[in-house]
Amino acid sequence: MEPSIKERIQSDRRGVLSALWIFVLLNMLFRDIHEFARPGAIEEFMALDVAEGILLASGVVLTVFIAMIVLNRVLSVTSARWTNLVVSAVAIAAMVANPPGDLDDIWFFAVEIVALLVIIGLAWTWRQEYVPDASPISLNVP
Repeated sequence: MEPSIKERIQSDRRGVLSALWIFVLLNMLFRDIHEFARPGAIEEFMALDVAEGILLASGVVLTVFIAMIVLNRVLSVTSARWTNLVVSAVAIAAMVANPPGDLDDIWFFAVEIVALLVIIGLAWTWRQEYVPDASPISLNVP
């Protein structure tokens, strides 16, 4: 019998969280690319005078999101759990602070929020899994 979705998530929570961060990032990327199809969008973008500090800050935030793909694989369960909770909450707060303006952006916004809430839910319920030691220590006491 094939394992249920819940069993697959439980057995590879790190992989599922990494995949969800990829999903969120791809939605962000394609939302931005999709925006270029709007009439006048490229001209508006080219006319923007964005400060270097804002560009740096947004680059750092995106790098943190990208790093979450790897961090879910290498951090301890406790560290990965809290990192997912904090980064997801900050991402949602930033998105809510800058709400979408048109229908296609609302779609991507909703999808990203749902994915981030799933990440929060998986991180919140993530507990240290028991991994038996491959080479048990024998205590031979004379």
